[in-house]
Amino acid sequence: MASVINEIESLAEFIEPLFAGASVHYQQIPVEPKVNSLILRYLSSNNATETNYHYRIDREYQIVYFAQNEFACLQKFEQLERKLNDVLVIPLKNSDRYLRLEFFSFSQPFKTESGTVTAILGILRVSLREPRTQNPYNKIGQVHAEIRSEIGVTVTKTNC
Repeated sequence: MASVINEIESLAEFIEPLFAGASVHYQQIPVEPKVNSLILRYLSSNNATETNYHYRIDREYQIVYFAQNEFACLQKFEQLERKLNDVLVIPLKNSDRYLRLEFFSFSQPFKTESGTVTAILGILRVSLREPRTQNPYNKIGQVHAEIRSEIGVTVTKTNC
């Protein structure tokens, strides 16, 4: 079953190696952001029916990075963009399921209100297919087959 928390943790596990030594925050941007800070935030979710047996969940996540200057921000997000474009799916933690990557885009770097650090924002859209809950039906208990031929021979079989 889909879980936003598991998806955020899986995304963090996938991208953290690019941001070595960065302090990682989930959902909340610190009031006083520090250089080399990474934030992963859930933004929105939509779903769509694909078949009677499953539906697709489209989610958007925001990735925020704080660095000393504009070039450091751009360098990290270019590396992130390359890593995300090199794969089609990201494995989900504690599952045999995957998040399918749809697109990644990012803003130009900008100075924060304090003016002490520079930030860059990225949006990552992912999708996940989920099976619908199916109603259970009683299994066929027994099958009786009676086969008659034209010459009058009858064969009866049970639980064929």
